[in-house]
Amino acid sequence: MKKSVLCAVLLLAGCAKQPGDIVAASVPSDTYMQMSCQNLAAEKSGKQTELDALSSKQAETANRDAAWMAIVHVPVASLSRGDDAKQIADLKGQLNAIDRAYQAKSCAVAAQPQTQDKQKP
Repeated sequence: MKKSVLCAVLLLAGCAKQPGDIVAASVPSDTYMQMSCQNLAAEKSGKQTELDALSSKQAETANRDAAWMAIVHVPVASLSRGDDAKQIADLKGQLNAIDRAYQAKSCAVAAQPQTQDKQKP
């Protein structure tokens, strides 16, 4: 019985997504509207650095999952290392919210690093 349950859980777990396939979470820009353009730029830079690090880890996990699925049909990497999809979606949403605040506050475009990610409807 325990083996059957374990097998079912493993099959339902699924593989980790590639970072580019993760859709941005919906994040309101209210918090960022209170910040100056300079603070927005600093906040965006920090969030982008964090996203880049998590995306690299997520891509490695997704690639390992794909390899393990081909061999044993179990997404071993995401089960053992974890899947950072939620954190990546949140960071993408925060970056989109910062972009909206930049636009609403008419911050200088040159100071604004560009992000272009999908957002959940």
